[in-house]
Amino acid sequence: MKNRSGFSLVELLIVLVVIGILASYSIPRVNRDNRTEAMTDMLNMIRYAQNLALHDSVHKRFDTKWQRSYWRFQIYKCANKTGLFYMIGKDGNMNGSIDRGETAIDPSNGKYLFWNTAYECKKDSENSSIDIKTISPNIFITQRYGINNVEFKSCAVYKDSKSSTTVKHVGFDNFGRPHKSYTNTLKPNHFGYQRKTCSIKFSFVNSSTKPFTIKIEPETGYAYIPENPNL
Repeated sequence: MKNRSGFSLVELLIVLVVIGILASYSIPRVNRDNRTEAMTDMLNMIRYAQNLALHDSVHKRFDTKWQRSYWRFQIYKCANKTGLFYMIGKDGNMNGSIDRGETAIDPSNGKYLFWNTAYECKKDSENSSIDIKTISPNIFITQRYGINNVEFKSCAVYKDSKSSTTVKHVGFDNFGRPHKSYTNTLKPNHFGYQRKTCSIKFSFVNSSTKPFTIKIEPETGYAYIPENPNL
């Protein structure tokens, strides 16, 4: 038997994405604005979620909820309208929510990409079960970049039955393909497979700052920013 040598394509892709994330935080900010940083970081994080999915087969043939454990990039609102945050995680136990232990680690600081909608952005209340020291501050996109609205088009159409609001997320299967409407489905047949280009539009508190859009193509899951395809 021959010893395994070299790296698989998936392993190389994950390494490249992590290097890109680390580089985006290490480049001096002197000549960079919030919009440029937001574009780079949000694109990198979507690709990060996709690469985690490529490396993790979650298929469980006999469990009708198995698709809930797809890795996803999701936008949430903090309590008391204190801003927006994102998480990268998977509902591994398929109980309908993502716990801190089910979220990804921020490669730039080794902290969890996790928060809870019951708490205000970057404020750890006395009754909070979250240790703020373990949470990456990079997830709070309103404070960090001035982003105050994120719109998903042709993806994230699932309506939360409790709040009647659209769940803003995009998930990926182990082939890197984008999915929607799967977080509460009992149809384990790739019911949420994305057949149209997903568009995610980020807008800013400062109305003079131009919004930007990230597109995710069906089948390939290729994520890019049309105005700056070189990112």
